[in-house]
Amino acid sequence: MEDVADIEYLQLEVNEDFLFREAPGIITEDKIIIGQRYNGDILVFSRDGKPLSKFNRKGGGPGDYPSIYGRILYDETSDEIFVRSPNKIMAYSSSGEFRRMIPLLEGSLVDCLVNYDSGLILLYDENDIYPAPFSFVSKEDGSVVESIDIPSGKKVLLRVMHREGEFVSHYFVPGRYILWYNDGYLLTNYSTDTVYFFSHEKELSPIFVRMPTVHSMDPMVTLHGLVEAGNYEFLMTSKFQVENGNIPITHLMRDKKTGSVYRQKITFNDYRGKQIYLSPEIIVNTQDSRLGLIVLSLVELQEANNENKLSGKLKQIVENSDEDGNDIYMLLHFR
Repeated sequence: MEDVADIEYLQLEVNEDFLFREAPGIITEDKIIIGQRYNGDILVFSRDGKPLSKFNRKGGGPGDYPSIYGRILYDETSDEIFVRSPNKIMAYSSSGEFRRMIPLLEGSLVDCLVNYDSGLILLYDENDIYPAPFSFVSKEDGSVVESIDIPSGKKVLLRVMHREGEFVSHYFVPGRYILWYNDGYLLTNYSTDTVYFFSHEKELSPIFVRMPTVHSMDPMVTLHGLVEAGNYEFLMTSKFQVENGNIPITHLMRDKKTGSVYRQKITFNDYRGKQIYLSPEIIVNTQDSRLGLIVLSLVELQEANNENKLSGKLKQIVENSDEDGNDIYMLLHFR
């Protein structure tokens, strides 16, 4: 791990008014923000883990959100937090003051959205209600400002139907339609085999083509973009099949110099024997292509410390933690 990233450990302070279950949804140079889908709390911490503000506008009244649907967004320039619900986006100050409601087009299914700049949100609409699946909407009124024209093919729904006897279950395949990459984004339309890079200058270019084609595979296997660090690219694939109650996921790494692809086996010095995986999943919460987040269970770390598996800064933090303290965040600053 140390060959591709500098490691930073972070533990949020224990505070009975700032209790949480979920990992940070936003990490910036100044703030850490957590949006809790199970109860609607939004918690704001300073970058060094100290509580700053908390609000909960879950409800049915004006200025409320019925639920936190997916991940929240944050605009540092305006200090605004955006909460997505099924048919709208609600904007608040970081202290919880309601700013405005941004409507989404009726019938759309916005599976992914990102904070593009001070005036625009870039979103992906699975239901094709917007002029194009990838569209820019105004942060002020939700109007469509611009769309991105990407070739499409036979639609691929990221779902698997699994039958066991008389029971039928639906499993969701993880998908990353928009992924942070360098100074722009990777855009993936799973109906095609090309992943595109979209720069902040709004230039669109193919970055790689997968083979064999997704529609020729049975079961299908999808590729979810990549994370670049050092001389390597870290990838994740999903198979459209249920095995032992789960969608099979494979973590791969590609050597940029040789082009060789390997299965991942990544360890780090401070936790002997602990294996971790690098994939697009670890930058989704940070919303930064150069910053990865891995949550380390404090209970697991305490057991590992008792077995003399920990060393360095991680050992020091664990030994100074309360018995029922918060989990430790491993931040990976990619080289």
